[in-house]
Amino acid sequence: MKRTACAAFAAAILLLLSGSYRSALSQVLYGSVTGTVEDPSGAAVPGADVTIINQGTTQQTAVKSDSQGRYSLLNLLPGTYNLRVSASGFRTAEQTGIIISPNIVGRIDMKLEVGKMSEQVSVSAQAVQLQTDKADTHTEITTKAITNMPLPAYRNYQSLINLVPGATPAAFQNSVTDTPNRSLATRINGTNDNNNVTRIDGASSVNLWLPHHTGYVMPAEMVDNVNVTTSAGDAQQGFAGGAAITVVTKSGTNEFHGSAFEFHDNQHLKARNFFQAPGVDKPLSIYNNYGGTFGGPILKNKLFFFGSYDGTRQRQGSSGRYSVPTADQRAGDFSAYNTIYDPTTGTDRDPATGILTGKDRTPFAGNIIPADRISPQAAKVQSFYPLPNLPGTASNYFAQAVPAFNRDYVDVKLNYNRGDKETFWGHFGKNWDLVTGYPIFGIAGGPAPGADPGVGDTKIYIASIGHTYAFSPTFLMDNVFGYQRQDQSVLPTESFGTNYGEQLGIPGLNGPEIRQSGFPNFDFTGLDGLGYAGWIPAFRTEENFTMSHNFTWVKSAHEIRFGFDGVLYRMSHWQPELGAGPRGDISFTGGVTALNGGDAPSQYNAYAAFLLGDPTNMQKSLQYILMTPREWRFGFYGQDRWQVTPKLTVSYGLRYEYYPLMTRAHGKGIERLDPDTNLVYLGGRGDIPNNVGVTTSKLLFAPRIGFAYRLDDKTVLRSGYGINYDPMPLSRPLRGFYPLTVNFAFPGPNGFTQAVDSNGSPLDLATGMPPVVGPDLSTGIVNLPAPASERSPYAGELHRGYIQSWNFTLERQLPSNVLASIAYVGTQTVHQFADLDINAGYPGSGSAGLPYAAKFGRTQ
Repeated sequence: MKRTACAAFAAAILLLLSGSYRSALSQVLYGSVTGTVEDPSGAAVPGADVTIINQGTTQQTAVKSDSQGRYSLLNLLPGTYNLRVSASGFRTAEQTGIIISPNIVGRIDMKLEVGKMSEQVSVSAQAVQLQTDKADTHTEITTKAITNMPLPAYRNYQSLINLVPGATPAAFQNSVTDTPNRSLATRINGTNDNNNVTRIDGASSVNLWLPHHTGYVMPAEMVDNVNVTTSAGDAQQGFAGGAAITVVTKSGTNEFHGSAFEFHDNQHLKARNFFQAPGVDKPLSIYNNYGGTFGGPILKNKLFFFGSYDGTRQRQGSSGRYSVPTADQRAGDFSAYNTIYDPTTGTDRDPATGILTGKDRTPFAGNIIPADRISPQAAKVQSFYPLPNLPGTASNYFAQAVPAFNRDYVDVKLNYNRGDKETFWGHFGKNWDLVTGYPIFGIAGGPAPGADPGVGDTKIYIASIGHTYAFSPTFLMDNVFGYQRQDQSVLPTESFGTNYGEQLGIPGLNGPEIRQSGFPNFDFTGLDGLGYAGWIPAFRTEENFTMSHNFTWVKSAHEIRFGFDGVLYRMSHWQPELGAGPRGDISFTGGVTALNGGDAPSQYNAYAAFLLGDPTNMQKSLQYILMTPREWRFGFYGQDRWQVTPKLTVSYGLRYEYYPLMTRAHGKGIERLDPDTNLVYLGGRGDIPNNVGVTTSKLLFAPRIGFAYRLDDKTVLRSGYGINYDPMPLSRPLRGFYPLTVNFAFPGPNGFTQAVDSNGSPLDLATGMPPVVGPDLSTGIVNLPAPASERSPYAGELHRGYIQSWNFTLERQLPSNVLASIAYVGTQTVHQFADLDINAGYPGSGSAGLPYAAKFGRTQ
């Protein structure tokens, strides 16, 4: 359980510059205006004609005031509007320059003067308005703030979320290879960062593998408005336990508008690092971000377009010092170092197992390995190592590289006004990225200064279609369909496609399919190893499907809204990263050439064992089952915004959410470990049901309630309460554990003997990796091997936690168009998703102290 509270005093420094703190949340993608029409004495004017006109497109929406003079104008697309009110016996009143933003309810009360309708009184709207009709806490970030304020982190609009009260500083969380969009993660009011959910023009945008990241980071020049709701939002907003972030893109108007930009930075514009050696040039650092926008009419007053291009080119030089074997070590001459023992000597054996203990070994003569004892395979492998270019045996190799980062965006939006009753709009965006890290050992891989080694190729697509229809001025419908897709591959830079294990003469390392190709991994104690990280290669495809259908009915003092929300997440990942990786990994820790009971094995012992061809461990992991999570989530809601008196507005609603249990493609279910038997049950295989005994709740009700009371024309008191459920996709924690990914390990019987196969026969570089055979899945039940890790839900109901949020706010409009707010905001998280390590032991107890070590031989 987590609880946090914050008090915030915001003197809205957001004056005319950004207008970014405005009135409250409404219909998510659209704005609305409400108010009353009165005569000079303050009496209601029923039947008045109220019309709002979009200045950019001339689109009109008209209603009549009711018997109490009330009116509501709904489903208004973002833009600048004029409001006109007319009634018989009164002059026509007009207010111009009204800014309509998504998720906003603006209040405009109109007083009519006695006179002829042909006479007109016109005033300009205020730049900022009080939040008079809703109780939520939110921050609005407008296009002016985004384009005019300095944006760090690749000109990312998300950096402005730092200005949201209760937000922790937004920061990068993963490498540029994994997240080339450079999404920022933040925590809001103490909630988990994977509880924040972003929707772009109504389309859910979540990186399933890294759910604390937005899937598509909209370029700054394309953003029209960002609304960040942090507490007590409407019942329409769901699937977001922390912040509900709504991003709306720009639309075209009847006038052509465009822009062009470029931002440039390089090492010559930066200060020298204080610790940089004198006379050494500053590392290469070039950053270019450029692009432009253009929008306008296709058919005047009917069809409009807006588009943008954003490109980034970055070259960020980096360097480092690494450890490689010296010339004498490569020749097997360790006379200058600690003692190297011959693993073929000694006779002392463990009486229980009969295995040599290594306690009575004898050293090599002169501490030199004879040339005829050096493995031919090891000689081939070490030819890929460069000689040191610095003195010493550690950090003796200096290398530098210039990783490349190329990123491009294209976004287009169309708006079509079919008539005063019906509108359509659509947005399509594509982002493609290429990230290249250059390993210091070339084909043989190794570390890559300043980047992940390899080539990351990412393409992200996002699209949404919206529709609004007015059955009558008081009954409206709006719909959204959204789709997002990410295709990503990360490959070894140069070695992909070639089975280097065969060329090196080491059988069993690569495999029959190209995804297992590349240079194998060779790990040495005290040296930088050859090969690529076990998580490379990676092939990731993720999809978000969104649909939303909403209806609004205005009846007297009530604005009733109800609807349905559905999201489907799909993933298809090939990445056997839980273990050594698909190319195979050979480890040399040094115990093979050390004396059991003598000095601790060193890097010299490790490299000597390598030259002899005697590894400590051989491993290889396979993607035994493709990772294909499928997750639905459904939401139904109803809410009422009730204008109880001219000064008091109360909102109340109820949302129901249902999160069916995650499944996998082709009719398969999830996996579950039974800790009492050490058996893994595979849903949808054999006679095992898809849910493997795990259920989800069908009672996830989320009430929302709030009020806003206008103390006077310049002061509002608000308070609200709401519940949201933890939206974290299970695709992340249940992505790829055993037996989806199977790691085959062949360690030595102890730390001072070489690796052995399943029959206890010694393994060396010449014998290579034994054939690997995965578990039999036909019965749907497999035993969990001792060294394997597993992440699994318990049998029974899977509890999806919930977040309670509440606030109490006083807001005042000050002179010079300044808003000041003081608020208390609280959140409490109950039953948050978390991992429980059921095999945790006491510090220092070793494997013997693990709860399942004695029972099942479990080490993890």
